[in-house]
Amino acid sequence: MATNVSVLVILGVNEGKVGYKMNVLLARTASLIGYPELVEELGGNPEYLMCKVGLDIHLLDDFDQMMSSDALSALLDLSSTTLNCPCFGLLLSQRQGISILGPVGLIMRQQPTFLDAITALQKYLHLHSEAGSFNLEVVGDLAIIKYFSNVSGADHSRQITDLSLGVGCNVVRLYSGKAWKPRAVYFQHKMPPDLSPYTMVFRSPVSFEQEFSGLVFDAKILSSTVDSFEPEMLRFLGNYLDGLDREKSQDIVQQVKVIIRGLLPKGYCSLKEVASLTGFKERSLQRRLKREGFTFQVMLDQVRQEIIKDSMKQPNINLTDMAQRLGYAELSVFSRAFKLWFGVSPSKYFKGQ
Repeated sequence: MATNVSVLVILGVNEGKVGYKMNVLLARTASLIGYPELVEELGGNPEYLMCKVGLDIHLLDDFDQMMSSDALSALLDLSSTTLNCPCFGLLLSQRQGISILGPVGLIMRQQPTFLDAITALQKYLHLHSEAGSFNLEVVGDLAIIKYFSNVSGADHSRQITDLSLGVGCNVVRLYSGKAWKPRAVYFQHKMPPDLSPYTMVFRSPVSFEQEFSGLVFDAKILSSTVDSFEPEMLRFLGNYLDGLDREKSQDIVQQVKVIIRGLLPKGYCSLKEVASLTGFKERSLQRRLKREGFTFQVMLDQVRQEIIKDSMKQPNINLTDMAQRLGYAELSVFSRAFKLWFGVSPSKYFKGQ
């Protein structure tokens, strides 16, 4: 379910309480491959920017983790503004390819034709990211891929749209060769001050303030084939992704974990707050979690322990900062909980690592 509400608590964009009820749209952290390097090249601090929208930099240690799609959109917008780089999303797209799609990209590479690959991407894209979707239209000898953003963002979700169409162009070139260029590229957002990045990426006429955002190209490339087609691998990947799809439709646990991770540093990660963001009443959410073998408190403690274990990779851990990241107002309360989980005090635990 898409939402146009941008003030999710887990973004950290609005520090006030939120009364909206919604389901959280998720995206794999692979959507941020190349992000830290690009930010640093532009003179910015990726950890600071991610923190500003409620994302932990350590999410980038594992690109199969899930994050809020709204947080992703907010991060791209903030990065563009802070770094004075209107084409930030487009530049990021040039550091990404079909590999960011993980298993979805693999099944695309196993399709006999480009049309089959696009059909597979349409079917499974939500397993990689729910931030957007697309349609393929064929009119005569022209094919049109129209992109639709499911998240709110400045100027028709400019940054996430630029990122998506840039990556899309990279994927098409896998099938048609690096020299391929679309007939035309359309964007709903306004024309940027500098068109050169768009010319560099698309090598085609680019129009702005259009009715839709998308790529227009010769329909004949839909029949392009790849050498990697293996029917047995295709069946295996299809069964695997279908299984993930079934799990995702039922997986409230992952959704709650994402929200807890976002709320903990804010200091008000209660059952009431989490339930409001998932669209459930408190009792309903508890029942859903119970069916999966969890209670809210068990999940809260589990996420806190996961964050602690992830932090073991960091040198010179500040226990006060750690306590705040885990939602504890007092270090003593954090220390008691830590000893209960791990059998020793946090100072002794990290000293021994």
